[in-house]
Amino acid sequence: MMSAPSSAPQGPPIPGASPKHLLGAGGFADVFLYEQQVPRRDVAVKILRQGGSRRDHHRFTTEADLMARLSSHPSIVSVYGAGTVEEDRSYLIMEYCPPPHLGKLAASQPLPLTRALEIGIRLAGAVETIHRVGYLHRDIKPASILLTPFGRPVLGDFGIAAPIGLSAEQDEFRGASPPWASPEQQLNQEILTPASDVYALAATIYTLLAGRSPHVDVSGADRNDQLSMLDRVLHQQIPPIGRRDVPEQLERVLVAAMAKSSRERYASAVSLARALQQVQTDLRLAITQLDVMEEASGRHTSGSRNQDSTMLRPAVTVDPDGPTGTVPAAHRHDDAATTFAPRRVEAQPAGSASLHDRPALPPQGDEAEVARNDPGSQEAEVGLQWRRSRPSGRAVAVTVVGAAVVVCLSAIGVWSVL
Repeated sequence: MMSAPSSAPQGPPIPGASPKHLLGAGGFADVFLYEQQVPRRDVAVKILRQGGSRRDHHRFTTEADLMARLSSHPSIVSVYGAGTVEEDRSYLIMEYCPPPHLGKLAASQPLPLTRALEIGIRLAGAVETIHRVGYLHRDIKPASILLTPFGRPVLGDFGIAAPIGLSAEQDEFRGASPPWASPEQQLNQEILTPASDVYALAATIYTLLAGRSPHVDVSGADRNDQLSMLDRVLHQQIPPIGRRDVPEQLERVLVAAMAKSSRERYASAVSLARALQQVQTDLRLAITQLDVMEEASGRHTSGSRNQDSTMLRPAVTVDPDGPTGTVPAAHRHDDAATTFAPRRVEAQPAGSASLHDRPALPPQGDEAEVARNDPGSQEAEVGLQWRRSRPSGRAVAVTVVGAAVVVCLSAIGVWSVL
């Protein structure tokens, strides 16, 4: 998390941009607001501090490379460039998102339910995309989430990101934000999995709704030191959010995602996103689009619900007006920044008749097994009722040819009569 120090340093000159003022400071780097000359815009520039160690340089390079690889995702901070200035200080040029971050917003006023669900689903797409390139974020928290000038949430703070499967002995960049980090990450006793990021994401959504982290002491005793908080993380149940507009279903989803054991949580960020989308469906809210990256090629794409994150298949982009899955897009595109709009679907409330009396599409193959293993999933999700589509091009062609034959035969009959 970046915070402004008491004596604000000055940003060094970098090619094509002029420093304005300090935005914040982290463990090994400072972030400044710069004005870029061409194209003219404000940018955030993260710069390694003077005298940084070799470890700091490696950490900075890892963060820059990973963010650049992911920056086409609509819910991850965009990277514009990088370089080195005086005294071998590396810098990273990023999009500027004006303060405050979501941590400050939620602390002053908890977010509306609809907004918290939307942000949770969008961030789940970002987190799943990080996992699909083989990394864990490891520092998901409200202060790591910025808002673009258009109000879209974007995830930043990749400073302690690390490859999936890294052992404690191999981990150079250990760290955690205790109010939101999973038990296993705080204890640093096991190899972390995507379930650790799922925990932190659920704790973040909880905070946006409650205005406090799930493990803050609200008894009035002010037992919020690190050891007391760790004890609650390890041994106490998640307290209710305490809002009348938050349904029990959502509370159950977040509690399941923050299970003490990583094996009892949602297996992936996509699974958590689907559970949140189901909450939206049951509340008759618009379904938030979920953007994830195709694992094999790194493209953003559209796919069906059966293309689960646990399978090496294209990921999904869920129609904002549809339920939790859509049919595969007919075409693919090589532009990594492109998100395709899938066919629109209609969602009916659970138990209601289909628009065209068609049955719901059940999970199939491996997806059925995944559905049974997800703590918050339902094997009989809301039915997908597809609109009657136009005839295919082939069917139209056959119809036209058939009509032409009839016309020709009719003409022959007329001439024979004459």
